[in-house]
Amino acid sequence: MTEVRGQRWSEETDRVLRGAGWYPGRSVSTVEWENTLSEHGGFEIHEAARRFLAEFGGLESKERGPGKTMARMGFTLDPTLAEWDDEIFDVLSEEAGTDLYPIGEADRRNLYLGIAPNGAVYVGMDSVTLLAETADEALEKLVEGIR
Repeated sequence: MTEVRGQRWSEETDRVLRGAGWYPGRSVSTVEWENTLSEHGGFEIHEAARRFLAEFGGLESKERGPGKTMARMGFTLDPTLAEWDDEIFDVLSEEAGTDLYPIGEADRRNLYLGIAPNGAVYVGMDSVTLLAETADEALEKLVEGIR
């Protein structure tokens, strides 16, 4: 993560997230997402997912194009995009060795985003990869196009 002048992340990441509707202290209810995913997918939320979604849930970036070390791919932070894909998340969780809760998608729904109880963010569909150890770092990587 690039810490600039005491900010959480880079100016570019701050610009993109604010453009998507984020602001410091943002907090939205996660109850509907939790209920939907519990009823339809059998997902049980953990505290890291709840904290992440309360702050960033519902945000979307359509920014695409060249990034720092890979293409910027855009993302949507809506856990219900995985509502019927609990089996995919079971496989991704098993491969990651931790319980992943859906937090959204990236790359035009080609990749799911999942968060572990320790706050690490993973990306995958057919296989899973650790995107970042923290949610802030994961957002930075998605926005900036960093592998």
